Amino acid sequence: MFDKITIRATVSAEECVHLAQLHHLHVWTNDVGTQVEYRSSEYGKLSGIDVQIKNNKLTLKCSLHKFWELRNFGKLRNDTLFSISEAKAAFEMLLFENGLVHKRVRIAYFEIGLNMNVTLDPLSFIELIQFISFKDKIWFVDANYRINRQKTTEKYKDIRKYYKIYDKSWETEEKRRSSKKSVVGSGQSVESGKQQAVSGKQKEYILRIETVYKRHNERSDKFMSDDNLRRLVNRFWVDWKDLFFLRQVRAYKGARKSEVERARIIINEGAEEYLQRMKEELKQKRITEKQFRTIREFIRDYDERDPRFRIIVSQQEKEYNSLIQRVYDHCKT
Repeated sequence: MFDKITIRATVSAEECVHLAQLHHLHVWTNDVGTQVEYRSSEYGKLSGIDVQIKNNKLTLKCSLHKFWELRNFGKLRNDTLFSISEAKAAFEMLLFENGLVHKRVRIAYFEIGLNMNVTLDPLSFIELIQFISFKDKIWFVDANYRINRQKTTEKYKDIRKYYKIYDKSWETEEKRRSSKKSVVGSGQSVESGKQQAVSGKQKEYILRIETVYKRHNERSDKFMSDDNLRRLVNRFWVDWKDLFFLRQVRAYKGARKSEVERARIIINEGAEEYLQRMKEELKQKRITEKQFRTIREFIRDYDERDPRFRIIVSQQEKEYNSLIQRVYDHCKT
């Protein structure tokens, strides 16, 4: 379930030299030629590990999922299923390879999430999401991606925890396209590249849901304890199991469009929230007293009217609710 993680530790001068050799780090100096810090080179892109050492303070960033896949299957990828037990094993391997021990290492950042293989374009899921367990979390389209390929809740500097949902298959495909362009640029014909794409396996759709914890500071042995991991996994389930999708309404014959729209708003926003919003609009004189009374009475009587309105649950919502339980059960141990 874990993906990107950032760890920090204080290291000795000898350890700096060892880590610099291990990760092929560049040495950066100031104007007078004094060594200032070590930074990752192009090698870091191949290994999937980014390392910086400054004033004997190590910062190491990597995807535990990619690290595990590379060490066990020879490919730097994170679009498969990845369990908690595999994540623990990957972390122990990461510490061992870098000569680090738990008591000196602190976790500064981490991501925990699930990859779900869906039958429909992930874009159609992302477009329909409304809330995640609590309605005060507003979703924003991430400007670094094509529209609705990734959405996140607020993630400004002071936020320690935020949520994101994105099209993992699109992200993976983008990287493959970039790789193919490099191959074509090195001498392979464009037609050959197209033929490879056509002859490749059928496109997979992967929807990724993720909780991001930043500005964290916890010793790694406590972080990786069974009790803490169980708490994190349970919290993830509580947050994501009731992801709320936009729903449509089908009404009895002869229902006015305004009634159908009011019913749709109640279903998707909640009666109390709808009423409060209308009170604000009345206060701002955006609706009349008569319009407000009509809406208030509709909200009040909606439970009695409910049989006349049929809620349409999308295929995306049904599939999500079916998949999350199955994938979660597979990855939580």
